[in-house]
Amino acid sequence: MSINFELLKKAAYEDRLAHFLIFHGSGEEERHRAVLELALMLNCRENDKPCGQCTACKKVQSGNHPDVHIVRPQKTSVGIEQIISLQGKVYRKIYEGRYRICLIEEADKLTLPAANALLRIAEEPPENTVIVLSCGNAEGIIDTLQSRGQAVYFPPPDEELWGDGKDIFQISGGDPDLARRIEEYGIEKVKGWIARYVEAIESGDFLKTFELFPLEREECLIILQGLAVTIKDMVVEGRLSPHYLKEIRNTSDLIRRQVNHRLALEVLALKHIKLGGTKIG
Repeated sequence: MSINFELLKKAAYEDRLAHFLIFHGSGEEERHRAVLELALMLNCRENDKPCGQCTACKKVQSGNHPDVHIVRPQKTSVGIEQIISLQGKVYRKIYEGRYRICLIEEADKLTLPAANALLRIAEEPPENTVIVLSCGNAEGIIDTLQSRGQAVYFPPPDEELWGDGKDIFQISGGDPDLARRIEEYGIEKVKGWIARYVEAIESGDFLKTFELFPLEREECLIILQGLAVTIKDMVVEGRLSPHYLKEIRNTSDLIRRQVNHRLALEVLALKHIKLGGTKIG
């Protein structure tokens, strides 16, 4: 069962913090900020924690605290070499803080050997060490790690907080990570990509997908994520086959694994045309 971040902070203040945490939901940036806030609370040297002004707080905020370690995917995964390197840091003496904080970003990209190596740390944690796995969907983490971690859920931001960016919020389905990528490329451009793909599917004219290219890998992923949000309600209502979403997820996974993104999107379009059905638009 997941708890919210406020309950976690209360546990930290009362010195009841679990040593192995799984942060999931919201966006990567929001979860990252929460980990840094936790690091500030645990390592601040003042009574009023976190003060934001002491040496420890300033080091955490600048990314230079020797007891805060961050692991990110290399290309498409978090590999066993990275976890072995983290093990070497985890079992050393803490340098200057009260707690050592280890954050693994996009933890759903841990390879199986890396996850198993991490499991050994989770089972025999060093004293005053907190390990945080961060990902959008905790279900992407293997069961043996999930069962040993305290899950902390971060809800998506309210639509009202987006102000003039409500179109971006709606196309992203409230996913802050996707919303930021859409904002980077421009909402009208992304709408155009999705519209051209939908037009090809509804017309049954596969050749229309050629109009989408040249597109980069990241741009294809944005189309797929935005398309999934667009048709999700139609699938739930029974107006479109669930296979539409299944094929989108499968294609996204292939593209993330470095399969040729143009070929993957063209194959998806052929599958969607074959499925046919209700108009998407």
